[in-house]
Amino acid sequence: MKISNKTYNLNYKKLIELSKIYGSSFFILDAIKFRNNFKKFLKAFKANYPKVSIGYSYKTNYTPQLCRIVNEEGGYAEIASEMEYYAARKLGVPNSKIVYNGPSKSKKSFIEAAKGGAIINIDNISEISLLKSAAKTNLKNDIRVVFRINFDIRNNNSRFGIDPEGPDLKILLTTIRTLINVKLIGLHCHFPFRDLKSFRLRAEKLSSLIKVIFPKNLPEIINIGGGYRSENMPLSLSKSKLKFSDYAKLIGKILSKNFSKEKKWPTLFLEPGTALVADCQSFITIVNSIKLIRGVGFATVAGSMFDISPNAKTTNLPVTAILNPNLKRNKYHSMYNVVGYTCIETDYLTKKLKVPLAEGDFLVYDNVGSYSVVMRPPFILPSNPILLYNGKNKTLKLIKRRQSNSDVFKLFKY
Repeated sequence: MKISNKTYNLNYKKLIELSKIYGSSFFILDAIKFRNNFKKFLKAFKANYPKVSIGYSYKTNYTPQLCRIVNEEGGYAEIASEMEYYAARKLGVPNSKIVYNGPSKSKKSFIEAAKGGAIINIDNISEISLLKSAAKTNLKNDIRVVFRINFDIRNNNSRFGIDPEGPDLKILLTTIRTLINVKLIGLHCHFPFRDLKSFRLRAEKLSSLIKVIFPKNLPEIINIGGGYRSENMPLSLSKSKLKFSDYAKLIGKILSKNFSKEKKWPTLFLEPGTALVADCQSFITIVNSIKLIRGVGFATVAGSMFDISPNAKTTNLPVTAILNPNLKRNKYHSMYNVVGYTCIETDYLTKKLKVPLAEGDFLVYDNVGSYSVVMRPPFILPSNPILLYNGKNKTLKLIKRRQSNSDVFKLFKY
């Protein structure tokens, strides 16, 4: 986090000023870093495969300023719901630049996206009825469909996609052939594993199935999905040192070998989320109080684990303390468990932080761009604001205001 502190000029005086304006906790989003990550990711894959497209995973962090950068860089919006479809369209993303994933697409958004030329990734056989409805109202243009395939790559069933060895795939293929204006243009898969072995299996199994389903001509698309590691993941979170180029070389080599005899290769689609955004956001929070309980130090802050790790998977995110320089600390306790404002016993942001904290100090958490904003509930307190960093000589700009009490309760009927 030291680099980020210097970039944003986050000294104690600056944080006091920001907290007076925006409150005792807030996010800082680095637009420059996100754009650089996007370019670097795309460059790595283009160096290893001739045709590549990125569909940024909206569900990972759908902050509009990030999604707008994806548009500017020529990327696709990879969405998984009617809500995210709304977000993409509000930003001006054309349907032709949308990849619609997810197991529960609404009929309205499915038909509208399909008619407009979006790539529809079919998850299950129940979506046949949606396909038929879309086809009836779209007689001029082909509806572009990709099947999400559920391979066994870990001896553990995923709940998403179509079993390539079950009856559903045959039913879907038969149905597609009866719909004149629906065209199967590719195959897709995605799994929650970030290691190279997972991606090797994805590439190999998709390539093999493509030869079966598309025996004469290769499809337009082969979609490997997401799950790539962030290159700048701190060692406290992962011992892996995988680079974007490691994924790109592996996948590119397998696909090139399988398609080498063909004239027209499919476009390789990628759906990164965490890889692009994890290291682009920081969370700043003030220490509200400190206390000792039987010799153990506890520092309660104005944030919670839901701000930095909403799925409660980690308490070892990189953290930097920015201390009040006007306090003498020789009499303070030197180790604290950093705990949130909530009434949840397990609300720990950091355990055993070796810093002599005091009320009024600040803590800066890095690598919180992935899922933090989108999964943070209005639990006990409303959600925090987001400030945008867009250049060394530019001030931080408010791009999401703090959620108010009335925001939380206005949908209830009293």
